Amino acid sequence: MSAWPGPDTTGWQQGAPVETAGIGSPGHAAADRTSWRRRFAHSHLSLRNRMVVLIGVAVAAVVAVVAGVALASTGIVLNNSIDDQLTEQAQAVARTVMPSMPPGARGPRWLTGSNFGLPAQIILEDGSTATWAGQSVTLPVNDTDLAVAEGVTDKQLRTVTVDGARYRVATVPLLFVPGRTPGAIQLARPMADVDRTLRTLGLILLGVGVAGVAGAVLLGRLIARASLKPVNAAAAAAEEVARTQDLSALIPVTGSDEIARLASSLNSMLRALEASRARQRELVDDASHELRTPLTSLRTNIELLLRAEANPRRALPANDRDALLRDVDAQIRELSGLVSELVELARDEAPPEDVERTDLTEIVHAAAERVRRRAKAKNVQIVVTAVSSPVDGRPHMLERAVTNLLDNAVKFSPPQGEVLVAVGNGEVVVTDQGPGIAPEERLRVFDRFYRAASARGLPGSGLGLAIVADAAAMHGGSVRAEEAPRGGARMRLSLPVPGDVLWSAPFEAGSDGGLPGGWDEVSSAGPAGFARASDHGPRRARGFGRGL
Repeated sequence: MSAWPGPDTTGWQQGAPVETAGIGSPGHAAADRTSWRRRFAHSHLSLRNRMVVLIGVAVAAVVAVVAGVALASTGIVLNNSIDDQLTEQAQAVARTVMPSMPPGARGPRWLTGSNFGLPAQIILEDGSTATWAGQSVTLPVNDTDLAVAEGVTDKQLRTVTVDGARYRVATVPLLFVPGRTPGAIQLARPMADVDRTLRTLGLILLGVGVAGVAGAVLLGRLIARASLKPVNAAAAAAEEVARTQDLSALIPVTGSDEIARLASSLNSMLRALEASRARQRELVDDASHELRTPLTSLRTNIELLLRAEANPRRALPANDRDALLRDVDAQIRELSGLVSELVELARDEAPPEDVERTDLTEIVHAAAERVRRRAKAKNVQIVVTAVSSPVDGRPHMLERAVTNLLDNAVKFSPPQGEVLVAVGNGEVVVTDQGPGIAPEERLRVFDRFYRAASARGLPGSGLGLAIVADAAAMHGGSVRAEEAPRGGARMRLSLPVPGDVLWSAPFEAGSDGGLPGGWDEVSSAGPAGFARASDHGPRRARGFGRGL
């Protein structure tokens, strides 16, 4: 029975075994330490030396297996040959051997006849033995030998050691009188020559194996050096790039193997880094240029206010002072927006926001609500026509992109104008009533800091549409500028539609850009500034699709 601690055992929990062996045992800890040392020592070897060691170990293992198989096979063949020869000789001796005195006589018994010069003896059925005269070797007798002498077993072959020498012994029945089995004869053959042959073969195999392992190690070192030459060249090129910071210095690619693939991957990484550095340099140059003008204007206005405050006799008129302060406030706001957009564009890493299933309709309504408050100064109305449009994306980034599109449309719309927004099938289409965009400028308006000729007299940094393009690219979509049917600009933001989304209605609008049937237009006095689906009308527009 197992021993369990009693209730009075201090510090032991009832039902816990007295001793536990396993992971926490000293033997396991010692094995862990040994394994850690091996891994530690192995990790300090270079890749070339590790390849050489692995080749040497593999060749040594193969040589050891081959040598072992060769020795075992040779031993088996020699033993089988000796057994067959010894059995035939024992049977020949059994037919010719005769005792030197009749059985039953008193005194020692000696044998006459040919024994092939090998140690031999007769086992009589009573268990006594007789040998040849002058023979000094007495062979051991076991129960199986007695069984052969009694006629129970036909023969026995075994190896015995007598006085430190190994012998192969064959025991066969012996017939003195036909029809009667008076005993058996044992014939022994020394195994010294076989052992000597196997030892010599083992030494030869050992020498050949050692020479083979040494040659394999040397050959493996040469192979490793030749194989790792492209790796060394790639490492040297990478070190040169790190030293000179010259990302245009590519790594030479030779062949089409795995090392060439590695070099090609490193070159692709260098090209990407070079492109990223070029974009950063371009951003810094453009930002310094764009920041210089508002900073200079802001400094001039502030210096003028400071001089006026320092000299009361030359104080500015109240109207001029108020206008100057409003100008400073507007410049500070413009500068803050520019810095915020620069920070967002300067980020190379992916935003921390997770991708989730979201509805573009909700995003557009939230963005329109925000922009409507800024559009009150021009009394510009924002009309939203939308059907449910689920997409996989980052809601805050998409809302920022839509907000920039709406801000851009409001900025270029005339006072008391209207901005039409259509949403469906993964698209957001924003149409304004402004002057429009010239065909040659429609691709460049999404570049950073680019401002069309018609926009150079208006406030802005030229970064809003660049942020929209970056957001579209990050979501696998696109954005493009078009001409509206009745004049003005139309911006189309397209995002991938998830494959599991099944649309129940197409997304189309009339060629005039008006609102489709089944939707209520916003009232000019409406507090929200955009239209939503009628509570009593159909939730999806009829004939409403991508052709806005």
